[in-house]
Amino acid sequence: MLESTIERKYELSGYNIEKTAKLMKLSFSRLLLLHPNVDITVDQWVILNIVKKYKSLSQQRLCELAFKDAPTVTRIIDLLESKGYINRNPVEDDRRRFAIDITDDGIYLHNTIQPVLDEFRLEAFEGISDEELKQLEMTMHKIFTNLSKFN
Repeated sequence: MLESTIERKYELSGYNIEKTAKLMKLSFSRLLLLHPNVDITVDQWVILNIVKKYKSLSQQRLCELAFKDAPTVTRIIDLLESKGYINRNPVEDDRRRFAIDITDDGIYLHNTIQPVLDEFRLEAFEGISDEELKQLEMTMHKIFTNLSKFN
């Protein structure tokens, strides 16, 4: 009986984490689609946001920070570059590598979307205290650390 209770507890916890993450992504995606003059997906936003934060970084580092594989990040970079939001600049000592940088249009788009994201998060976390959010973040960090051992 105790074993099935433990299994159920962990099964539900993992399910709830996944279900909530998917709903957050879907909801934010719908919000972006409704926003005028915004032609970007959630996955593209993640990449753009990382590039804005780190100013200039390699594609490999971008993959690590986004937790996405290289082919996926390459496709997203291609799309963002074609839209004029980022640039690939060859690295001086290795022409096979590129530094990914944000453009002025990318900064403008980022500054347009950030308040939308902030409002979305306020609504998503409504009724949750700062202490509860801190606890959630610490718990998620522990789970992440535990899972990192497998990679």
